[in-house]
Amino acid sequence: MRYREFLRQKLGDVVPDGVPLPSGYHLVGHVVLLRLHDELMPYAADVGTVTMQYDERIRSVAVRTGPTRGYMRLPEYAVVAGTTDTVTTHVEGGVRYRLDPVRVTFSGGNRSERIDMAGRVRSGETVVDMFACVGQFSLPIAKVKGVHVVAIEVNPVAYDFLVENILLNRAEGIVEPVLGDCRTEHPINVADRVIMGYLHDTIEYLPHALEALSKRGGHIHMHQAIPMKNIEDIKQRALDLCVQTGFSAVIEVRKVKMYSEGISHLVFDINLVPRANDK
Repeated sequence: MRYREFLRQKLGDVVPDGVPLPSGYHLVGHVVLLRLHDELMPYAADVGTVTMQYDERIRSVAVRTGPTRGYMRLPEYAVVAGTTDTVTTHVEGGVRYRLDPVRVTFSGGNRSERIDMAGRVRSGETVVDMFACVGQFSLPIAKVKGVHVVAIEVNPVAYDFLVENILLNRAEGIVEPVLGDCRTEHPINVADRVIMGYLHDTIEYLPHALEALSKRGGHIHMHQAIPMKNIEDIKQRALDLCVQTGFSAVIEVRKVKMYSEGISHLVFDINLVPRANDK
């Protein structure tokens, strides 16, 4: 039985008719992350209790209470059912992630992008992951033979999980964890590929990604959550920054998912080579 139908059957005498029920949830380890319509929030505990009955793997249900906050990317969730111990192990694509999804961001909607990125990386590359969190991009990439990944994370909680996950996945010597702000803690002129897995005003961090890039050029993958109408403006700003740094660039834009109403999660794939007159 589909999740929404299961809720409707179990909550028919509790939730008034016409109140929208969720169609699904995100399961991270044993923790369900759930978004509820405003009208359903008064019944969050009831929804959580019933959700626990839907899948035997579920031991905690957390409801989103607000947007992800600040450059630390702090999620806003409240546990409404089950155990409040939300530290868990999540397995995805053969990678094991130890994390607390109530305290650090781990988006299920980005799974295909994480897989795609690992497929783009080539043996021998040096990769800089500027917003590493618990290793969502860095650890799948570590499976590519011969790569070196510099994984930078500013949030101390996420960084501790990143270090634990490097050990958990036997990626010591491949993934180099760095605690700090990627604007000041990035390496200079070493990267063949830079991943910018942050969504808010990411273009402001592009000059630092360009500093990390090898003088030979390479690839930058800049994530951004914006209205589709703003694409050309962001592209032009990125191209101008590349030229100022001595690179010519070709930019392709991909849509990952809808982020919120009117806002799309996009990736700007920036392919760079040194400008001929700057060699």
